[in-house]
Amino acid sequence: MCEEHVVPPTKKMPPPKVKRRLKNNFVTTDNTSNNTQKTNHKLTDYFPVRRSVRKTKKIVLEEKQRFLEEVLRNGNEDGLLIREFEGKGRGVIAARPFFKGDFVVEYSGELIDINEARLREQKYAQDQSAGCYMYYFKHKNQQYCIDATAETGRFGRLVNHSRNGNLLTRTVSVDDRPRLVLIAKDTIEIDEEITYDYGDRSKESLQHHPWLAF
Repeated sequence: MCEEHVVPPTKKMPPPKVKRRLKNNFVTTDNTSNNTQKTNHKLTDYFPVRRSVRKTKKIVLEEKQRFLEEVLRNGNEDGLLIREFEGKGRGVIAARPFFKGDFVVEYSGELIDINEARLREQKYAQDQSAGCYMYYFKHKNQQYCIDATAETGRFGRLVNHSRNGNLLTRTVSVDDRPRLVLIAKDTIEIDEEITYDYGDRSKESLQHHPWLAF
């Protein structure tokens, strides 16, 4: 913005001052004198200090963790639909795109210790009409199991197996309790079935569930 000066006709105006910008200082040279006068200023004299809007990797990870914890507490399962598949029964498809690293769904069920899990396995084995939806995992050097056998309406228990699945399993701690989540391994398109590798290759399991080999 230019300032307008009113100059009396009998008064001669001195030559204008010329400014040169040098990194963090402004140097002002007055052409009316043989001596060069320099005035150093900090950039903050001209521009207010503003906090950087760039976030560190640590802050980004902390924000993602807080978001994930909130989603798990609320039981949010948006963006998923149940569909019937020939030869497999129920499965889950994406109702919106998911991208690599996105949280997709929780494998929700009852958290039990390894001893209780073994007892339940024996009980479920006696009823051939009932399925077994037990997931074993280790957290902080302790073995756990999530039993999702009971019908709850949650989507995670219905995600089918594939050795080339598009999901990865991860364990996160929420309120000092381990939770099992399924994360997108790659981009997942709308209407694409979501799957993950159950990891069970035992002879007995393959005998009863040959689809585990695929």
